[in-house]
Amino acid sequence: MRFSRECLELRDLLKLAKGFKLFKKLGQHFMVDCNLALEVLGKLKEICPKRECCVYELGSGLGSLTLFLKSYFDYVMCSEIDVRFADYLKKRFTNDLIDVIASDGIPLISALRENCVLVSNTPYVVSSQIVVAVVKSGIKSAVLVLQEEVARKLAAVPGEPNYGRITAFTQTFMNVELGGSYPPGSFRPKPKVWSTVVVLKRKREWSETMRGYEEFLKCLFNQRKRVLARRLKECLGVAPSSELLKMRVFTAGPEYLFQLYTSSVREAQV
Repeated sequence: MRFSRECLELRDLLKLAKGFKLFKKLGQHFMVDCNLALEVLGKLKEICPKRECCVYELGSGLGSLTLFLKSYFDYVMCSEIDVRFADYLKKRFTNDLIDVIASDGIPLISALRENCVLVSNTPYVVSSQIVVAVVKSGIKSAVLVLQEEVARKLAAVPGEPNYGRITAFTQTFMNVELGGSYPPGSFRPKPKVWSTVVVLKRKREWSETMRGYEEFLKCLFNQRKRVLARRLKECLGVAPSSELLKMRVFTAGPEYLFQLYTSSVREAQV
């Protein structure tokens, strides 16, 4: 098995992890499942078949994913908010083409080049912030390990109970693909929920002019079960259309909502 060495090293991290006091507010959970790491790497290789692809790993922890990333990609940039882990990573990968930044990794997403791909065993306390930051960045793709509930929300279809603002916002700009789901035992310490691999691929460019659309969705989904026509009147000042009087907010698809918003903006500019 090509990655048998990395899988053995991943087991060793279990012993190392016991020596660190973790902070609940940072949502720290170390990946210890080799199958999960290999799936994430496989998704990245599909996106970046050439080894020179720019890879940014957010929240590297003790290097569970980094072990596998460095085995394939020529260069990896990592961020880690916990200085203890950042120092450890610098020492551990000192002979590899890996840059470790001791910093909150979310603000760095906006600075990534177009050819970069984001990967993260996501700290669950900031998973939604990371998804929004990806949408608002210039990067084309991301591979994230998210709590299953959030993953299902991102991939939900109109009319489903978990279809909401984050769904419509993300799917307006990104295609969402779900990978495998993994039990709490795939991490240490064990979280209380299952986790799912999520792949985001760019389908529409973000620009600062779209902030109005983001606010529109916030207003709209604040009362997601109300009639769409009435919410359009309240959120955009648009006269309700009779054809929308029976449609509820949470049954309207992302593309339809985007068209409603852009057409109303154009009409207002005339």
